Amino acid sequence: MNGLAEASGLYVHVPFCARRCPYCDFYSISALELVPRYVAGLADEARLAAPSWPGPFETLYIGGGSPSLLNRQGLTGLLAALAPLDLSQLREVTLEANPEDVGPEQADLWAEAGVTRVSLGVQSLDGRWLGEVLGRDHSPDQTLEAAALLKDRPFALSLDLIYGLPSQAPADWGRDLTRALELDPVHLSTYSLTVEQGTPLARSIEARLLPPPPPPDKMAELFLLSGQVLAEAGFRRYEVSNFAKAGEECRHNLKYWRRKPYLGLGPAAHSFDGWRRWANVSSVRRWLSALAAGARPLAFEETPDEKAVRLEQVMLGLRLAEGVPKTLLADSPRLSEFITSGHLALQAGRIIPTEKGLLVADRLAVELTE
Repeated sequence: MNGLAEASGLYVHVPFCARRCPYCDFYSISALELVPRYVAGLADEARLAAPSWPGPFETLYIGGGSPSLLNRQGLTGLLAALAPLDLSQLREVTLEANPEDVGPEQADLWAEAGVTRVSLGVQSLDGRWLGEVLGRDHSPDQTLEAAALLKDRPFALSLDLIYGLPSQAPADWGRDLTRALELDPVHLSTYSLTVEQGTPLARSIEARLLPPPPPPDKMAELFLLSGQVLAEAGFRRYEVSNFAKAGEECRHNLKYWRRKPYLGLGPAAHSFDGWRRWANVSSVRRWLSALAAGARPLAFEETPDEKAVRLEQVMLGLRLAEGVPKTLLADSPRLSEFITSGHLALQAGRIIPTEKGLLVADRLAVELTE
């Protein structure tokens, strides 16, 4: 199925968390006793997928959930389960980690396992939001200690931060960014808080136990502040929410935005082979049951039509600083309008979003392809 020459990315979803954060709507469970069965299921799924993915994988991203919860047996078992797939040419291996899970023993384990990049779920370095709003189990001091441990080992350090928290002012967000830069990362991901329906955070806001996030104009101010502060520190915004020092962009995530092939293993994981998209069921038990029967554990599978593919190409491309080829939008009657308005620019045959354009990239994509 994977007929493209481009080396693929491999994503492994580890669906285990000590507890779910109140803002999170990703699939996770706290039943750590299921880890051995999960690892066995990964081996089954890798064997099932291998004939369709004979080429080498270039990147491996171990996400979740909280992969940093896995002990030596769990992590080595996970990697052994991937043996049916060709991992001989990996150039980047990312593991997501929570600050409270990072200790000398865990950090050494990750280095031994071949991890090259750690994405640390900091979210905030201000204790006012860590507990009550974000429900995180770590303190700012634990983040400092974790970052120091990781910097002493051969990892590229990436930090995840959230802005647009209830009552957060630009000065608060600027202070968080400055503190994060002091940890000497090579990559930062800055995400605006999204209040997902049905989450504990949404219920707290509906009950007026917490104020809502800032209004759109204030969110835009925080977004632009991110670009300003991080640019001054030598980081380039290469995607709407992602900044990197030169050469430190996340190779794996770029595959998503450039519509390159990637295979997802584990409950709730998504895959794309260059034409078709599919996702696994969001249940460890149903995922295991399907694999035990020799079946793919699918929640859905689809092949987008030509119109959907074009919209996706433009929507994903306009999230990136590199933009899209002008030829992709040559017939759009709105293109010149958005260039004139300063949302887009034409450079070297490509249509690229400005900072102003990145604020409304999805809306631009829809209007350009109507």
